Amino acid sequence: MTVAAGVRQVAPGVHMITLGRTVAASNVYLVGSGSAWVLVDAGWPGSVGSITAAAESVFGTGARPAAVVLTHIHPDHSGAAGPLARSWGVPVYVHPAELAMAPGRYLPEYEMPLDRWVVVPLMRLLPARTRARIERAGSITDVVRTLEEGVVPGLPDWQWVHTPGHTRGHVVYLRRSDGVLIAGDAAVTVDLNSLIGVLTGRQRVAGPPRYTTWDWSAAVRSVAALAALEPRVLAPGHGQPVTTGAAQALDALVHDLDRSEVGTLGRLRAAAALPRYGGAEGYRPPPPVYARLQWLGYALTRLELSPRNVVTLEVPGRSSGVMHRTNLVLLDHDGQQYLVSLAGRSQWARNVQATDGRVVLARGRRRRAAMLTEVPVQARPAIMRAYLLRGGREPGNQRIVREADMFFGLAGEPTLEDLAAVAPRYPVFRVTGGWHAPYATRARR
Repeated sequence: MTVAAGVRQVAPGVHMITLGRTVAASNVYLVGSGSAWVLVDAGWPGSVGSITAAAESVFGTGARPAAVVLTHIHPDHSGAAGPLARSWGVPVYVHPAELAMAPGRYLPEYEMPLDRWVVVPLMRLLPARTRARIERAGSITDVVRTLEEGVVPGLPDWQWVHTPGHTRGHVVYLRRSDGVLIAGDAAVTVDLNSLIGVLTGRQRVAGPPRYTTWDWSAAVRSVAALAALEPRVLAPGHGQPVTTGAAQALDALVHDLDRSEVGTLGRLRAAAALPRYGGAEGYRPPPPVYARLQWLGYALTRLELSPRNVVTLEVPGRSSGVMHRTNLVLLDHDGQQYLVSLAGRSQWARNVQATDGRVVLARGRRRRAAMLTEVPVQARPAIMRAYLLRGGREPGNQRIVREADMFFGLAGEPTLEDLAAVAPRYPVFRVTGGWHAPYATRARR
């Protein structure tokens, strides 16, 4: 039997196909075990023909796998999974934590930087029907199943290991008998975190691309978990396989990532990060880097590319009289709208108090003369909790825990009683007033 061009055997029973070119190329694997075989990952949408041809060249005409198993649900790894599974009449298996992404819809709690800054703003520019059609095309809800603990369907000599970080439910697949590790994007062998790497395709063992990674700290811990598996062959989702020295390369990567977290890069990231406002301290201004980039947030809101519930507050300074702008989330709760001062007695909150609540809210070409009325302390906890649960977040969402810690200094998912204890430190304002016509005048600077 002739194996199709572009199909490479990286270990006994493990064949790799690379789909796409340059940094967009991703790897899928045809893995045999006895008389059965399984497809690991499914490349980009439109890869059906290439994968089918490769499978038939390895396993024979009309070959059908026992299952499709995914390392994670991203379009460069799951794009063709639905069409292939339906054609073959087999299920697609993912980790239970990945199941929520199966419909192909954007989920804020699963978002990555590329979603936040590029994909979602672009999707909002599309007509609703077009967005729905794109989501339906990427849905695998009709064929998806969840992996059972330690079991890889169709591959009794393999096991899966949960490696969260790049996505919440990312997994890798390991054959312990010879140390073959199919790593997905938990670790790759092309440097996608530097401009030189992206432009040249420089080969090196590296962590997942930050711009498509859900939780970088968790991803770093998962790299350490990969190193602890001591693989002899590293078969990545992007880049060329490593067939010698894989364990040593992962050990070196762990060291490099640990050093970067506490080195210059870590300090730069800390400088640019939002401050943690929780605790008994008074108001702390945002870092200078964050403050200097606020113009970008205003521009996105002016172009209506920021999230739909974000508005720009315009209020004169209490001493200077100069108009100040701040981007804030306009919260809908029980038929009313609110602004929550997450930084405590922030500058904007004190300016609002000094103007007796008379402000302007702006979004796109609309400006709204509004009145902000400060909410009594005893009524604030319910509104603060509504803020944490905004956007349809369900209890248990990691973002609730993260924001409760960052803004309110509360561990876990706070109760109303927890929020009541800190509510006196967080001004909350009820918003009244109607939208005005498109910009007629510009705010005084």
